[in-house]
Amino acid sequence: MKNVAMSVVIRDGKVLVQQRFRRDKGMVFEFPGGSIDHGETPEQAAKRELWEETGLENLKLAGCQTILNETGIQVHFVILNAPANVEPQKIEPARQQTFYWFKTIEIPLKDFHHADIEFIEKHLNNYL
Repeated sequence: MKNVAMSVVIRDGKVLVQQRFRRDKGMVFEFPGGSIDHGETPEQAAKRELWEETGLENLKLAGCQTILNETGIQVHFVILNAPANVEPQKIEPARQQTFYWFKTIEIPLKDFHHADIEFIEKHLNNYL
């Protein structure tokens, strides 16, 4: 499996989390993101995935954290700052997306992978 890039979008002290449908799990909460394509940097992949999943683009890079997950995959958390008036859009109806802006303590961690939880607990507040 490829390394992955997650888009962590920050706005007004909150982080963007999507709830979406996954065939193997049903409705889950997660950051937008996905595999890094050949020749892409983690930042490029995160911005591409974010645009594909939410329509958001041209956000300012705030930082990047990399965590090795339990299967040996590098998960790159690319933190992006969004202006106050920016809202994500439902791009693909099959995803059944709903978007939320959460404070760190409001994030429903039950669906997140271990690397995501580690990022949220150890690093997220440094960017809010």
